[in-house]
Amino acid sequence: MDLRKLIAAVDDSGLGVLNVVVRQAGKIIAKHDFAEEKRILLWSVSKTFTAMAIGIAEAEGFLGTGDLLSAHFNVPRGNYWDRITVRDLLCMGTGQAKCPFTEAMNAGLSIDNVEGLFFAEKIVHVPGEKFLYNNAATYMLSKLISLKTGMSLNDFLRPRIFGPLGIENVRWEADKAGVSFGCSGLYLSAHELSLFGQLLLDEGVWKGRPLIPAEYIRAATSMQISTADFTAPFATADHKSGYGYQLWLNSWPGTYRLDGLYGQYVVVFPEKDAVVTFVSNESERMVAILELTWDYIAHDL
Repeated sequence: MDLRKLIAAVDDSGLGVLNVVVRQAGKIIAKHDFAEEKRILLWSVSKTFTAMAIGIAEAEGFLGTGDLLSAHFNVPRGNYWDRITVRDLLCMGTGQAKCPFTEAMNAGLSIDNVEGLFFAEKIVHVPGEKFLYNNAATYMLSKLISLKTGMSLNDFLRPRIFGPLGIENVRWEADKAGVSFGCSGLYLSAHELSLFGQLLLDEGVWKGRPLIPAEYIRAATSMQISTADFTAPFATADHKSGYGYQLWLNSWPGTYRLDGLYGQYVVVFPEKDAVVTFVSNESERMVAILELTWDYIAHDL
């Protein structure tokens, strides 16, 4: 694949793309480094790793996606708290009106007790029915992994995902109790991230070894909740096409993506057997990086 038009577009526009990797049929067919490749904070791309940990933990019998949250935590009384499930956390359907993690960050408050912040935020909608992007919900998935397995999310994934993919010494930021933040905090390089994208494309099988249940990946990459009412100022059709388990569905039919702040994207094309990975540092025009995929890559796959 020829990336020259994409490279020229990035250079002409000044977009902060650092690295791009294109994989097809299990191999890298194109790549370009606008800057030296190194590990970078993946921001919300971290969320998808958290979601896959839940699928693995379910397969190992630690928990179930249909479990009530009250089966694992002391939840508040009233306001639908007795109805919220692990699945509701996975698809950002907690029924809360605000993300307490983001609210605390914006107010300069401590995030040393995200669980407390989460349970202090009222549920105002029926769980599972209304999408709200909620970093605290993802943190609670990480906390659930720690609670049920006795390991941090990072430690849980080390022999189950990172090790098999050949990714060593992974850094994942954690709170003072050692709970990986889950919603963010993971550091990987573009090449390492593309391997994870390949794993998802292959429905959890790596070199013949099943790492993540295929049925779970099929659920995670299907629409679990509508995002048609997502109203962020930057929202495009790619933000209104639905949400799975810590994954966005795209306007390009049959595709989905991992999506992180400042232009971290992994776009998966199952029908084309392809994965496109961007690692970036773009603070203002992040969506324009995603759209490079549609403008310069998708049609040539």
